Amino acid sequence: MTLTITQIHDLFDQMTRRVDGRVQQNAWEQRLTVPSHIGEGSVTRTRIRPGMEIMITDITFKQDMKLRIQENCQLFELSYCVSGEINCEWNGKESHTVNQTGNVLFLEDVQVYEEKKAGIRNQLLEIRLTPNELLHYAGDLTEKRQMETWLNRHRGNIDRYPDTSAIQRCVSEMIHCTHQGTMKRLYMESKALEFIALFGEADEYGTVGGKMLLRRDDITILKQVHELVQSHFEQPLSIRELARRVGMNEFKLKKGFRELFGKTIFELVRQKRMEKALWHMEVERLNVGETAASVGYSNASNFTTTFRKHYGCSPSEYLRRIDQLNPERSKLRYGLE
Repeated sequence: MTLTITQIHDLFDQMTRRVDGRVQQNAWEQRLTVPSHIGEGSVTRTRIRPGMEIMITDITFKQDMKLRIQENCQLFELSYCVSGEINCEWNGKESHTVNQTGNVLFLEDVQVYEEKKAGIRNQLLEIRLTPNELLHYAGDLTEKRQMETWLNRHRGNIDRYPDTSAIQRCVSEMIHCTHQGTMKRLYMESKALEFIALFGEADEYGTVGGKMLLRRDDITILKQVHELVQSHFEQPLSIRELARRVGMNEFKLKKGFRELFGKTIFELVRQKRMEKALWHMEVERLNVGETAASVGYSNASNFTTTFRKHYGCSPSEYLRRIDQLNPERSKLRYGLE
C-alpha cells in the first residue's frame, strides 16, 4: 500500500480510504475499525489543532502490514511502541522497533518503507506535528535557534530516545484516558505536551550545540563501541544495546562517537556493508538482489540507492564494469560456456 502525505493529517485520512474500514467520528476525533480481512483492532486519531495530532494504534494484523509512505511535508514525530514489531527503511537507513521502544523522527521529502508484523498486538502511540508547532513555544530568537538546533539533531533520521519511567507513565495515561468530550481533548493535548517535554529532558535538550568534552575513559569506551559496530555490521546492534553493553547513555554514545570518529554509528555500518557488498559481487559473484540480502537490506532499491551514493554508480553498473574487464568472470556469472 502506497500513501502520499502532503500534510500532517493525511496519513489517517488516506489509511481510512484505502482499508475501507468503519469510522466513528466527531469534530476532532476519528476512530477507524479495520475490516476483518486486514486484522482486528482500531486506529484513533485526535486532532489537537491544524499541524498537530495524536494517533493511537491497537491492531493485530492477519498479514504483515506493508506501507510505502511518501512524506512530502515536514514531519516531527514522537512515538512509543507498547507492543509489536515494526521495521522501517528510508534513504538506505533502517530502524527496528520492538516492545517498549520510543522513537523520534524528523523527515521531509522522503519515502519510508514500513512493515508491521502480523500475529502480534501492535500497540503504538504517535504524536505527529509540524516543526513550526514546536517553534511557537520559543520565547525569543535565541530559544528558537536552540530549538531548531535540537530538532536538526534528528533531521533525516528515525532515532531511538532513552526510555524513562515518566515517559512510560505518560504513554499509559494517554492510551487509557477515560475522559470524554471536551475534557478528553484538553487532557490529551496537555499529555502530548508533557510527553514532548519529557522527551526533551531525556534527549538532553539543554546540551544542544557545542562540542562534548570526552574524558580518557569515554574515549576508551567509544573505541570499544567502534569495534562492536564493525564486528556486528551485518546484523547491527541497536543504540540501546550498544549503550547497555558499554555502560554509556545513548545520547553521549551517539554524540561522542560522531565527534571522535567523524561519522555516525549508522554511517560506519553503511560503510562496512558497502565494502562487504563489493566482496560479495567480486569474489562470490552474487547478483544485485543476492548482494543486497547478504549485507542486510530487505529492499534492493534501498541498497541500490545507498551503493550509488557511496560509489558513484549503481551495483548493476559496477557489475558490468567488472564483466567488461574480465569476460571470463561474466561467463561464469551468467552460466555461459
